[in-house]
Amino acid sequence: MSNGLKKSVWLCLAVTMVGVAACSEHHDHHQGEHVHAESVQGDAPVLGMPAQVQDGVAVQGAWVRPTVGEQDATGAYFTLTSEQPIALVGVASPAAEVAEVHEMRMDGDIMRMRRAERIELKPGQPFELKPGGYHVMLMALNGPVQAGQELELSLQFERPDGSTLEMPVKAVAAATAAGNHAH
Repeated sequence: MSNGLKKSVWLCLAVTMVGVAACSEHHDHHQGEHVHAESVQGDAPVLGMPAQVQDGVAVQGAWVRPTVGEQDATGAYFTLTSEQPIALVGVASPAAEVAEVHEMRMDGDIMRMRRAERIELKPGQPFELKPGGYHVMLMALNGPVQAGQELELSLQFERPDGSTLEMPVKAVAAATAAGNHAH
C-alpha cells in the first residue's frame, strides 16, 4: 500500500461521519426515484473499524444503520480510496434481496433518491458513501438488522481495461437507531 493510501486510511478512520438521512421502511423497488419529505437524525459510524484493502482499493469505516420495527430496508456507508482509477459498478449482500448504490440530493424542500449505476474513483482521492449522499441501499431484507450485527457486502468494481474486481466487505450495524421518515 502506498504511503498516500496509508495516510488516507488513517485519516478516514479518524473522521466522524454525520448524516442527515437514509432510506428506511418500505420502498417501491420498481421506481427510479424515491422522495423523502422530512429530515431525520443522523447516525454515527462504528469507529475503529479496520480498513479493508484488496488490490489497491481500501474500504474504511464500513457501517450499516440498524432497522426499526417492520422496516425492510436500510443503508450501508463507508469510504473508498483507490490507488488506481476504478469504478464502483455494483453491490450485493446475502442480507438483502436487493442491494443498490443510490444518490440522494435535495430538490427544493424534497430529498430525492436515485440509483447510481457507476461511481468513478480517482487515484488517492477518498470517496465517502454517507447518509444524505451516495450510499448503499439494502432492500427486501432477509431479517432485522440489530446494533452490533455484522453484515457482508460484496462490492463490484470495474477497471479502465474492463477487468473486474469483486471485494468482500464486512460492515457493522451502528449502535444508534435510525430515525423515522416519510416517503
